[in-house]
Amino acid sequence: MSQAQQIKVSDKAEALVENLKDNKVIGRKEIKIKVYHIGSPTPSRADIRKAISSFIGAKEDLVVIRKINTGYGAGISEALIHVYSEKDLLDKFEPVHLLNRGNKAKSQGESSG
Repeated sequence: MSQAQQIKVSDKAEALVENLKDNKVIGRKEIKIKVYHIGSPTPSRADIRKAISSFIGAKEDLVVIRKINTGYGAGISEALIHVYSEKDLLDKFEPVHLLNRGNKAKSQGESSG
């Protein structure tokens, strides 16, 4: 990979793939990206997950955003992402709190009626 690959995250954010490693032992891809969002807030985990899943060609529920680091006021974030080949591998290796993060868990309190 001679040239860094660009991923459109949202209207105001773009990411560059810094490192993409195929971890065949665990059955996942490990991706390190740098997200440029100068003048706008850090993109949501959902936006990053959606962008990575279309970039890799994997289902969104197999993409786990491990970490997002943003320097104060920098407009540049680094993210560490794991993309699994199978759901049971994801369940085996990823902590539950990370799987729930960024999912629409907040909507559980809403009820119709």
